[in-house]
Amino acid sequence: MRRILLAILVVALGLTLAPATSAAPQDRRALLVGINDYAGGTDDTVTAVGDVLDVRDLLLREGWPADQIRVLTDRAASAQAIRDGLRWLGDASTDSSFTVFHYSGHVKQQGGDLDRDGEALDEYLWSADNVFLADRELKGWVDRIRGRSWIDIAGCEASGFDDGISGPSRLFTASSLEHEKSYEHPAWGNSVFTGLMVDQGMLKRQADANRDGVVSLQEAFHRAADQAPRVTANQSHGPQHPLLAGGDGTQWYLGARPPAAPSAEPAKPERQRCLFVLSCKA
Repeated sequence: MRRILLAILVVALGLTLAPATSAAPQDRRALLVGINDYAGGTDDTVTAVGDVLDVRDLLLREGWPADQIRVLTDRAASAQAIRDGLRWLGDASTDSSFTVFHYSGHVKQQGGDLDRDGEALDEYLWSADNVFLADRELKGWVDRIRGRSWIDIAGCEASGFDDGISGPSRLFTASSLEHEKSYEHPAWGNSVFTGLMVDQGMLKRQADANRDGVVSLQEAFHRAADQAPRVTANQSHGPQHPLLAGGDGTQWYLGARPPAAPSAEPAKPERQRCLFVLSCKA
């Protein structure tokens, strides 16, 4: 991630939390990786740990069991620890699981198809001990996870990790497109993407577009995708455009779902009226 300093006026809004409306699934676990402090001469990041802490706070607020959330930050986020965590996600999952994998940190992009997955350009998670986990390897770990999963990458060229990861049971979100950099916002204590989607969008509930008191992952993403290009518009490497792929066409919630709206009685047809509807880091 590239460090940036942006002058943003943030207005705090008073929000009231809605009570839970239905039971949330109990079979939930998460692996959260955020690396500020890298070994050797690798440049450190500023906000990756802040991203992870916010995602953890969000999951806890939504009822996820604390002992089923693994957090790897800084030097604890070695390549072996990340692999062990991904193995745990797969081994512990069931058909009714909801699993989250979040990564915030540097990403390495390399040409030449070194991981032999048929892609000319590959992306790698950059562990704290400077070992690289290829997009092909990440897909292999994710393929072992049963049930539904949200895979979230906050790093440069992040969308390149969707090497067959997204699908009906997997929601994939990325902070930028494969040819773009992702940025940090030190004043927020977050990367731009995670600050917009998780901190502001979900923790502060600013992404509750339909005002039902609950924020879906899709609502939070669309708010972030709308604002991130504007927040990063003046950066030397150009703006970032987040990406969402996969899902089954329904709204996904980390906690309780809102109650279903009551079915309305069919409207009586009106005479002599025609209605036309238009639709639209390193």
